Amino acid sequence: MNEKVLWKIEELWKKYYQYRDKTTIDVSKNYENGVSKYYSPFHKVDNFHFHQSQESVFIDDYGEYFGLERYQVLEKDNTLVYLFDNHNEMLYPLVEIFTATKHQYDIVHIDAHPDDAKFQAEKIQTLTLENVPNYIKKTRISDFFDAISETNIIQDIHVVTHSDSLEFFLPPKQPYILSLDIDIFGPEGDFAELKDKVRSIALAWSNADVVCIATSPGFIDQNYAQKIIEIFIKS
Repeated sequence: MNEKVLWKIEELWKKYYQYRDKTTIDVSKNYENGVSKYYSPFHKVDNFHFHQSQESVFIDDYGEYFGLERYQVLEKDNTLVYLFDNHNEMLYPLVEIFTATKHQYDIVHIDAHPDDAKFQAEKIQTLTLENVPNYIKKTRISDFFDAISETNIIQDIHVVTHSDSLEFFLPPKQPYILSLDIDIFGPEGDFAELKDKVRSIALAWSNADVVCIATSPGFIDQNYAQKIIEIFIKS
């Protein structure tokens, strides 16, 4: 783990992140004793914890990888911030936010990968808090956007996964949810300059109504991912 890189990330974050006054979306009724009544892996917390899962959450040709013991949501600067390991788990926050607001948000997707694979199963047209847990099980880490393409829970997806899109990124004017894969700081995100990555994330986060973070085991060292997320949360 390169401490100098972490120091630079923190320096850049403090430079570009700006607090924006906004009304926090209330999802508290979906949680009982801090646990989602609809999808028990999600917990409402005051601080993120990065305890490792007991079972692997992702397997590829190079090995198997462990994720988070719990998925979590907290409030930071009047913004809901969700944390999970595999990116397709984002479907639960998307449904939760749509259910609470009845608003179709745009998505700003910052990632080392476009996650534009085609969904292989039958697409659902109506997603609810009750049926999304089972639907998540049918998705993969790269096809979850296509899996919801026939629903009405989101609008446009602004894909920020190339060096030029990071370098010249400006937040959309319409309300949006930030979809952040922390693997943008992993080996497969080396196509972009560190400054461009942090600046884009800080601008997107500052203006987002909701932030969703995937830790992506198998694509970035999880201790390194934790350190970066802690910089974003504490600053």
